[in-house]
Amino acid sequence: MTLALTRIDYTTVGVTSRSTTVLFPPNEAKQPQKFAVADHDGILHIYGMKKGELQLSFKSLPGPKIHKMVLGGSIGTLRDKVFIAYGNSVKGFTKKGKLFLEFDTSLIDPISALYVHGADLAACARDLYHRYRDCKDADSYLAGETLHDVVLLPGEYNAVYAILACADSAVRVLHGTRSPTVLRLPSAPMVLSIYREGEILSKDRVLVGTADGRIGLLILQGNRTLRITWLLTSTGSGITSLDIYELQDGMDILVGRQDGVVEVYTFPEEDVPSTLRYHYNAGESISTIVGGIIGVANYPEVLVTTYSGRVFGLTTSPPGLLEAGQSDVGLARLKLEIQQLHEKLTEEKETSNFMPDPLAPLILAVNHKMVLHKEDASYSLSIELDASIDNILIQSDTPIDLLDTENNSAVVSLSACNPREGNFVLATYRCQINTNRIEMRLRSIEGQPGTLQIYVTSQVQPKRCRKIFVPIYALSLHVRQHEDEDNSTQSNGPFNELKLNGNFTIAEMHAWLSLALPDVPERPHVHDGEAVLAYVSSFIGTILKCKYKKGNALFLGENISSIIILRDILTKEATKRKIKLDVFCEVADGSVCRVLELILPRLNAAHELMQKIKVLDALDEWELKSNPRENLCSEYQELWQKETEIRSLMAKDTEILNRLHAIITDLYVDWERAKRSRRISGKEATAKLKDALETRDLATILQVFIGKNDTTMPTLIPAAI
Repeated sequence: MTLALTRIDYTTVGVTSRSTTVLFPPNEAKQPQKFAVADHDGILHIYGMKKGELQLSFKSLPGPKIHKMVLGGSIGTLRDKVFIAYGNSVKGFTKKGKLFLEFDTSLIDPISALYVHGADLAACARDLYHRYRDCKDADSYLAGETLHDVVLLPGEYNAVYAILACADSAVRVLHGTRSPTVLRLPSAPMVLSIYREGEILSKDRVLVGTADGRIGLLILQGNRTLRITWLLTSTGSGITSLDIYELQDGMDILVGRQDGVVEVYTFPEEDVPSTLRYHYNAGESISTIVGGIIGVANYPEVLVTTYSGRVFGLTTSPPGLLEAGQSDVGLARLKLEIQQLHEKLTEEKETSNFMPDPLAPLILAVNHKMVLHKEDASYSLSIELDASIDNILIQSDTPIDLLDTENNSAVVSLSACNPREGNFVLATYRCQINTNRIEMRLRSIEGQPGTLQIYVTSQVQPKRCRKIFVPIYALSLHVRQHEDEDNSTQSNGPFNELKLNGNFTIAEMHAWLSLALPDVPERPHVHDGEAVLAYVSSFIGTILKCKYKKGNALFLGENISSIIILRDILTKEATKRKIKLDVFCEVADGSVCRVLELILPRLNAAHELMQKIKVLDALDEWELKSNPRENLCSEYQELWQKETEIRSLMAKDTEILNRLHAIITDLYVDWERAKRSRRISGKEATAKLKDALETRDLATILQVFIGKNDTTMPTLIPAAI
């Protein structure tokens, strides 16, 4: 059943982080609730409705940037106190704004996740979890992975369970000082939200939202194990906020996403899947979403806070009822507020014209994120500003392809570049008016690391600019896996081997790998003196394993190109630090066949798709499609019926055939380097492989690799995949 919601704009605060808006419990059932919002200016705002108007009941003085805000209270009482995290400290306020707690956690890094359950306060800073009871140390855990969120669930005898959302695509359950229980997910969990019915929180059920847009329900069982039931399995923009609330006719899942989309889904029941009831795009990422009654009594609504600080509601109240509830005084106040905003905007424009050094202060608050899409091995780069974006300039010192994006309305201009000067891409995106967020797609080349430099200017303050650095990794299309995740990393080969011996520590090797591979954890996970990392290529599917300890490192890769890339980078870093390495590289003859067997099916599919496109283009040119279908053979009629689907497949990656050819060419170049210690140019390799690639025959392509004088045919060793 669809849901009719009406937007009401309440107020605007400063730039906000995730989970910095809370709703206080109502004093009476079905009556408007107070809410609090905290921003990057360090200001805590508390609002409430009075006589149909939103009024600010408390506003703190500016201070350090507020990262998180949660509700808390004594066990058995209403959770009507707010706790805010700034830096490594926590403050507590009543709903009237009275300060009752000021606590320094002594954590080194700023608090990134916070939760309060009775006398227990859980705080996460980077990869460290720490729990305090009555502001005294209780327990801690060094995850070695970035911690995105934390919640606490009650256990027996005043004990608590800590649920951690970790960057290595895992949820961990902690119970005191015992080893954590680990649940692997398909993508990194970003948000945790305890299931609730009204103000009653569940003791064993937690909602989880992932970086690729999935939503699941975690159930904590008696033996500390987690079970997950997926509620929404379709992928999309990352989840930034979740809540459960009964808006109308049953419990609903309230969803806020990175791309600014607000969604309402029915909570699934037995044999009844979840369905989408409402969809709305706010135009910028959602910081917090929460359900309650705010504007009008008896009418539930969704309270939304965006990145730039806009606070609005999506209410079930009919629009006419809202208008009837507004007084002349309220309308006059709104007009005065609009006039004050115009005056403030004019003042900022005039002030910016007289600044002696407009680039010096960090005025622009920019939120950016780059996410790898495994399906087509491309990156999505999103940039948003707390004001309207004027221009975005992108400069790259490594080759990248800028791809078309459907929801990007900016005008792109490409400038001439000189690669010899280390400048491969220079592009300008000119945004339309009132554009706060823009999304771009790009694709890098394996083995060619570098840095994207992004310059952002605002329409409000055009003379102020913010500079961002985004790394392009040498093996950027590899996705981190785990040995216990699935069988993909348990392949028995054939593996090429790279062995490094030298006077280096685990921490040094870990730091070097972080320059070559994405999603390397904060700290190495060391077991029995050895650290292990496993990756799979998102484009080809080959496996790469890294095992390293003090003075010794072993790298196993099905693709010899991955091994050569790693060898070049690691030896370069060791040379910079004057560390001598003994390098041993052993090539597995069957590895080439393994890689080609993974590529050739995609090569054949891409070739067939190209042929279908040529036929459709010819039909268009000859205008045969406009004639009766009887004039076309059955094969062409089927193509004509599936034209939209075929062209959409081609639009996803128009250069797929050339990219696959380039991978095989690089494989041949690296094979010659590793097997025969001979360097050949890409141009020479392309010429040698041209005829063989046109046949798309495995034996013919392999013959080019082994050479005329080599009678040893590389064979594929059966592997457990």
